[in-house]
Amino acid sequence: MTDQVTPADLTARIEQIAAELKIPNDALGGVSQQLSDAVALAGFQASTGTIAFAGQYGTGTLAVQYNDQNGGFSSSWPQWAFELAKAALLANKRVWVASNGDPFGPNLVFVMILP
Repeated sequence: MTDQVTPADLTARIEQIAAELKIPNDALGGVSQQLSDAVALAGFQASTGTIAFAGQYGTGTLAVQYNDQNGGFSSSWPQWAFELAKAALLANKRVWVASNGDPFGPNLVFVMILP
C-alpha cells in the first residue's frame, strides 16, 4: 500500500524548506531565485503568469484560466486559490503558481500575487 500525500503535506514541505530563507530587497519585485529553488527542491513545478478569467459556472464550480510562458491552463480551482486569482485579475497583477503537475486546480500547492 502506498502513502497518500495530502495538500497539507505538500504545503508543509514548502514552508519547511523556505522557513530560513533570507531574500534581498531587490528581489521582491518578482520571484527570487532562492524561493524558486526551494519550490523545485520540494519537487513542485512553478511559473509566473496572468489570470485571463476567473468566474463561476451555474453549477457553482469556480473556473480560472491561468496563462504562463508555456500556454494556458483552464480548470476548476478550489475556493482558496480562486479568491487569489480573482484578486490578481481585478488588480491586474501577475501570479506565481506552484503545482504538483500541470497548474490545474486539483494540483495547486500555492498561488501568490506578485507586486
